[in-house]
Amino acid sequence: MRAEVAPFAADLLLALAGLGILVGCGLVPRRLNAVIPALGLCYLAGASVVPVVLIALLVIGIPFTLVTFFLVACACIVAGAVGPSGRPAERFTWSPEAWVIVAFVAIFGAFAIVGLLSALEMPLKEWDSWAIWGRKAQMLTAHNSLTSGFFASPSYYFMHADYPLQYPVWEAIHFRAAGGFDAQAVLRHVWLFLVAFVWAVAYLLRTQVRPLVWAPLLILAAAAPGFWQQLLSGNADVPLAIFVAMGAISLALWLGEGDGRPLALAAVMLAGAANLKNEGLMATVCLLAVAGAIGLPRGLRRKPFFFASLAVVLAALPWRIWTAAEGIEGDLPVSRGITDPAYLLGRTDRIWPSVQATVRELGNQSLWLYILPLAILVLTAALVSGRGRRAAAFYLGSIVLVWAGLIWSYWISPHPIEWHLATSVSRVVSLVLFIGIAALVHVSGILVSELDRGRRSGSTDAGHGLNDRSGSSDVALDEAAELA
Repeated sequence: MRAEVAPFAADLLLALAGLGILVGCGLVPRRLNAVIPALGLCYLAGASVVPVVLIALLVIGIPFTLVTFFLVACACIVAGAVGPSGRPAERFTWSPEAWVIVAFVAIFGAFAIVGLLSALEMPLKEWDSWAIWGRKAQMLTAHNSLTSGFFASPSYYFMHADYPLQYPVWEAIHFRAAGGFDAQAVLRHVWLFLVAFVWAVAYLLRTQVRPLVWAPLLILAAAAPGFWQQLLSGNADVPLAIFVAMGAISLALWLGEGDGRPLALAAVMLAGAANLKNEGLMATVCLLAVAGAIGLPRGLRRKPFFFASLAVVLAALPWRIWTAAEGIEGDLPVSRGITDPAYLLGRTDRIWPSVQATVRELGNQSLWLYILPLAILVLTAALVSGRGRRAAAFYLGSIVLVWAGLIWSYWISPHPIEWHLATSVSRVVSLVLFIGIAALVHVSGILVSELDRGRRSGSTDAGHGLNDRSGSSDVALDEAAELA
């Protein structure tokens, strides 16, 4: 009984921890009727922050136990009691678009249940899901502290010992709650990432994107075989892409509104991304660089942006400090890739195969259902029309820069290029695709809202013109009557 129920109780505690964080940041009202709509976003916030804190505690020697997890989660919950009250909860009223939400809940709810039932029977069987992530999670389930001998062991050279521990800690929370390591049981909880993502995007963009826009687009994204197949492989690429996409949406909202609350949410999500994979740190740097380049010269406040960026850096530091102190190095020569032009010039033959492979994978629409082409089309329309131009420029710049970062990682990699591309491209492009999902939903909503506003404004102006003309006719008739 414990093995089936307790891990879902851990998920609920993560969601409550995320609720405390979001209420503390002023993003969710401190009211019961606001909790359910925000629950997906709460889960992602908790799944980001709680493991980040547990990693920091492990680094300074505090044991990782269920008690530690419970105390960290409770501390996050308490943060909601002392933070601002947040925006007032929207009053729900029945309207034609409310029926769109009802239909969406029914369709996506059925999809989520079918996916969960499938995940109940699936073990960790993909190589990376076990060799990289499951093995570390097993160690964290069996031991309360970081074991340098395990991470530095030549026997485990294949498991990318330098990869951050966000995902293994999240898995180990569920294994410890279940009472032991069980590779058959973890994917049912991994599935919750996709459910929470769709739920969170709908909530976060509810004031900018109409349900008639976000509902079909989010169903399209969730139904893309490439996403749910990757997720149910047990690899960390889709959870990473989800954190990155949520960070992108939050930064785009900050660029549009100048509000510090989405910036705080961006820090929460990008802290999780930076602690999940090395590619997550690269994507985080790209997103912050694009957001800063667009927002700061246009008068947005610098101090909140720098504090949010600093929070992400501080969240990523503990693991990096520990691996450096233990002499644990990754297989990518990052410093040479930044500071050694001769090294880069000697490997330029790797660039074009990397470009070809990533573009070919992004063009596999049987897996991705035309999400990226649609996103590029919408972003182009926004840039040309001037509607939502700042958000569109941010998303397009982020897509290009993250894609370039992936090409750079293949460029500097010491592995044979054919093997490296064949074993990783289908997974790592999810970073670009999930930013594309965020762009497609967000900017489509901005375009539709602007068009509606323009139509209403045109109708109002036409009405005013008609009134003016009728008023002039009345004056003319009065003058004619006086002359007669």
